[in-house]
Amino acid sequence: MTEGPTLRSLIGEHWNLARTLRKLEIRFDPERCSGVWECYEVCPVDCWEPDYEGSVVIFHHGERCIACGACVLQCPEGAIELEVPGG
Repeated sequence: MTEGPTLRSLIGEHWNLARTLRKLEIRFDPERCSGVWECYEVCPVDCWEPDYEGSVVIFHHGERCIACGACVLQCPEGAIELEVPGG
């Protein structure tokens, strides 16, 4: 019989993942944005705002971002990415 992961190893793995996620930041390429605004619609912390005149979206309040990835998954143009700064 093989032993599975221990509680200690699972907590350590979770801790490392949480530390990595806290470092992630949004990289937004506004030139690729076509104003679909799905990022605005799915963001749980209101980091996006539609610019109706320019038919694009504006990323603001980056400090609120929780790196959930919802905007990345919803952007049909691939204009949004999550990345580790300086990486």
